[in-house]
Formats: sequence, C-alpha cells, structure tokens
Amino acid sequence: MTKKLYLEWSEKVLFPHMEEQCIFLADSWKTFTDQDSVIELKPEELEYEMLTIPPKVTGQIQPRDVLCFRMYKGCFKKISDFVFLHDLPDQVHHRDVISRLHSLLYQQFQPPRFENLIAEAWHKSGYTDERFMYFNPAKFMSDKLKGSCLHENCRDIFLLVCGWCKARLCFHHSYDAHHFCTIYLP
Repeated sequence: MTKKLYLEWSEKVLFPHMEEQCIFLADSWKTFTDQDSVIELKPEELEYEMLTIPPKVTGQIQPRDVLCFRMYKGCFKKISDFVFLHDLPDQVHHRDVISRLHSLLYQQFQPPRFENLIAEAWHKSGYTDERFMYFNPAKFMSDKLKGSCLHENCRDIFLLVCGWCKARLCFHHSYDAHHFCTIYLP
C-alpha cells in the first residue's frame, strides 16, 4: 500500500465508519509514519489516536495475528495440501486458484458461529479482560474428515464442513461448484 492509498483509505473508508472515537492499531510499516497527513483528513469531531506496534512483535500483539490469521493460514494449507495429496488438476500456485481459494475460505470464516473469534483475539493479545467462548473455524471445518461428500451421487472424499450449513463437501462441490452458502444452521 502506498502512502497515497493509505490516506485515501483513511479518508474514504476508515473515518466514515467511526462515530466518536477511533484508536487505530498499526504495525510499524513506513507508510503509517506520516500521521500529520492523516490528522488533516479526519473529521473535527472525531477523537483519533494511532498506536504503533513495535517491529518484530506483530505476531504476538496484533489481535488478528494472535488468533485469527493462524487459523486461516492453517485452513488454507490444509486445502492446498489436499489438492496435492489427491493429485487434483488445480494448480494451487496459480494466482486465480489462490484468489478463489481465499474467497471460499474467507466466506467460510463469516458464519455467526465464529463471531466471537475476533473478540477473543483482543483478549488473547492482552487488550481486554473479558473472555469470549468461540468456535475454532479450522477445527470445525476439518474435524473428523472421514467419509464422502454429501452431494447426491458424489462419492469423493470430503474436504471441509461448511461453516454455514454444515454440509460435508468434497473439493469439487466446495471449490469448483462455488459453494458460497449463507444458509445458517446453528
């Protein structure tokens, strides 16, 4: 991200979504150092403060790195390993395949059953005292991976349990058939 993009994002995305107060937790990337330019763009009524995470400790104190991204990366690795292990024709090193896999996985992390994950990440990072019960998406999606896909007439080994509808899906019915479901079954 360039400085110009960062300033545009601050003005058009960040600030419009803030009401009274905003604490921006940023890593120590060079682009974030010019806070005077950001302050000029912020609405006058908004209390704004930026806290910078010191170099080399992002993985320990950035909430999403502490809990969410680790699970996300683990799920992505399981899916790509599945493709290699089962000699599927998709090339997981191609940009379009990587993009589609990320899209599928991101959507699988969105159901209400996983909503406390981010809140607990703030606790695990030491920012809040309140604890939250959460489901681990990686465990939910890949627990007990035995059996076949639940689609009619499909006998392929299943890859994941849908975080939304709990369907056991093979690679074809999750990735190729674009299983972007939003039907939530608790």
